[in-house]
Amino acid sequence: MKNQHHQVAKIIFFAITISAMLSSCTKDKTLATKTSYPENSSVFKSVTKEEYLNSTPLERRFIDQIDGAVHTLDLLKKNNPQQEYEAILTIDKDPNNKFHNSILIGIVEKKSSGMQTDAEPDPVTDGKCHVCGLSSAYNCIKEVENFMDAKNKDSISATITRTADNCVDIIYH
Repeated sequence: MKNQHHQVAKIIFFAITISAMLSSCTKDKTLATKTSYPENSSVFKSVTKEEYLNSTPLERRFIDQIDGAVHTLDLLKKNNPQQEYEAILTIDKDPNNKFHNSILIGIVEKKSSGMQTDAEPDPVTDGKCHVCGLSSAYNCIKEVENFMDAKNKDSISATITRTADNCVDIIYH
């Protein structure tokens, strides 16, 4: 009988211990989406922290793509200073559209003697921004979003290049 009480006490002890461990792991936590802005000073940033936090989800994705593209271009240029690179971004109002929310990085093709060598002509430029400061990048991003709304477009492409003055050209079409 004494052995049986000892077994019951062990079972109760383990049950309490396990339930305490499980309850500590499953505490209710608020399910809030937190938006952060990286504070790494060595990474290119196209907008201020306040502009990023006040932007729409579409603008944030565009900002993130621009920052990522420019940072990648800078790294590639650092590794191969003689080569010119560009990034082509596509962004869609639907964040789940994987084919229209992407970044392509490639080598800039030099066109010689004005002849078109590709079968397809270059896309018609709808707008261009020359970004040299944080506020000019935010203005450009707003300009692109307004263009999309005015033309009733769900997606847009943009070519990102670094310029000789260490600024960024964003050409959208």
